[in-house]
Amino acid sequence: MTRLILEYILDGPHPGYTFTTPGDGLDATALKIIWQNALPRGTGWRHYPGARALKGFPLDDGRQAALADVIVTDQQDETGRQGIRRAEITVLDAADYLDALALRLAMLPEAARQEAGRRLSWGRWKQIADRAAPGTRRNSGQIVLAAPYTSVADWQVMEAIVLMVATAPPLRLLSGWPRVPPLTTLALDYHAEARLVALPLAAIERLDGIRPVICT
Repeated sequence: MTRLILEYILDGPHPGYTFTTPGDGLDATALKIIWQNALPRGTGWRHYPGARALKGFPLDDGRQAALADVIVTDQQDETGRQGIRRAEITVLDAADYLDALALRLAMLPEAARQEAGRRLSWGRWKQIADRAAPGTRRNSGQIVLAAPYTSVADWQVMEAIVLMVATAPPLRLLSGWPRVPPLTTLALDYHAEARLVALPLAAIERLDGIRPVICT
C-alpha cells in the first residue's frame, strides 16, 4: 500500500492544494487521478467544520484503487476563506477494495450501523437498485443519497449507509455496476461525483435535475 497526503499549503509563492508526501511507486497518471478525485465536490464547506468524508475510486489501470479520508479543517487560505480540506489517501490493490470498505463499516459505532440498517428499508433498497442500473435518459446510474446534516457524529449513519450499499452483494450482480464502485460519503454537489454519493439535504435542495433517495 502507498499513502500520501493532499493539503492546502500557504507558504510559498503559489498557495494552494499540493501533495506533501512523495507518493512513492505512483506514476504521473495515478497521481493525476488522485488529485482530481480525492476531495469531495461542492462549495460551502465552511458551514461543515470538522466534517469527515470517505472517497473511494479506481485508478486507471484497474489493478489499484484509492481511499481518501477527508476532513474539513479550521485552516483559512490567504484570503481568509474557510472550509479548507485535507485528505489522507491510501492506494491499495483493487482486489482488496471491498474488504477495506467492509472493515471501515465494521469500525463505525454499532449504534450508527443499526440506525443505517433501519433506514435501509425494502422500499429504499428498491429505489437504490433502480438508480444503480443506467439505461434511460433520466437514469445515469448514479445513486444519490440524502439526509439532513446535523453533526459530524450523526453523519456516521449516512457513512454506514453508503458503505452498506457499496458492499451489498446484489448490486454486484447488476449489469454495468463497477468492480470498484466509486463512492463519497459526504459531498455538497453530485456533479462529477462518485457513482454512489451522499449529500446533506440542504445541498440537494439548491440543486436540480436529480431524484435522490432520501434516507431519514
